[in-house]
This record gives sequence, C-alpha cells and structure tokens, in this order.
Amino acid sequence: MKRYRTEFKLEVVQSFLAGEGGAKLLARRWSVPEEKIRTWVSHYRLHGVDGLRPKRSIYSAQFKLQVLSHQDREQLSSRQVAAIYDIRNPNQVVVWRRNLDQGGLQALQTEKEEPLKMKPERRCAAPSNVVATDAPQTLREENERLRAEVAYLKKLQALIRLKRSAAPTKRV
Repeated sequence: MKRYRTEFKLEVVQSFLAGEGGAKLLARRWSVPEEKIRTWVSHYRLHGVDGLRPKRSIYSAQFKLQVLSHQDREQLSSRQVAAIYDIRNPNQVVVWRRNLDQGGLQALQTEKEEPLKMKPERRCAAPSNVVATDAPQTLREENERLRAEVAYLKKLQALIRLKRSAAPTKRV
C-alpha cells in the first residue's frame, strides 16, 4: 500500500474543499484512488490536520464493539464511522464486523490484549473534586455504552439462531 505525505494529503483535501473538482476528477489529477480522497476529506473535516497524519493504534475489544454498535445504531458506512472515531483505515471496521459475525466477542480481542488483562490495574488516585463532578456524566456514558452492547449481543444471538434454524438439516 502506498503511503502519502501529510502535506500532500492536505493539498489534495484543500483543493477538494476549494471546489477545484470532485473526488473523481481530483483522483485522476493527483493519481490517487477516489476513495482515499473521500476518506481524507472526512477525516480532515472532523479532526483537522491531525486526521491526515499517520497513526498506529491498537484498539481494545470494548472500543471495537463501541464502534460497531455506533455504526449499527446510526446506520453509518464504514468510512463514516471510521472518520468519527479517527480510525485511519475504514476497511478495519469491515474486518472487525466480519470477525464479530464469524467468531463473536472473542474474535475482537487482539493477542496483545490477553497479557494486559492478567496484570492488576494500577490507577493513580484522582482528586476527589474531579471524580465527584464528573461521575454522573461518566456513569451515563458507561450506561449508554453497556445498553448498546447488550442490544448488539441480543441482535447477534437472534441472527445466529435464525441462521441455525434456516440451515438445511441432513438426514441419513
């Protein structure tokens, strides 16, 4: 896969936003795939120049499930949800979806996550005034995330049951 400099991406995005042409025309002019231009523009609109810079991340299974739940809830494309969560490769969301559908929640966990779970968590004590004022909002966000997770798992189980019941039975 070809890597593009941040300055080049910014130049292409700015020409798109200046109205010098659509993604298809600019793709021909700059010799870049049209989908890349669309992805760069959406990342730039949401995250500015930082959205165009290279980024390497390891995402937790919880984060992946949150992204997929948001995609389902809002009926977003992979490119749209990737731009919202600042995931540079929209195809990664497609891979997560396939892994979840084929292997369940276990398939979303990376090998690097496993050893981390065995170690006890060390947290620095936060000032009590910060915890007290932020706690209700944090609890609401966690509650919303957990509800989305439960709804997603229920939907997944229903789909699995539907597939099993629709599968032809072999009689010998």
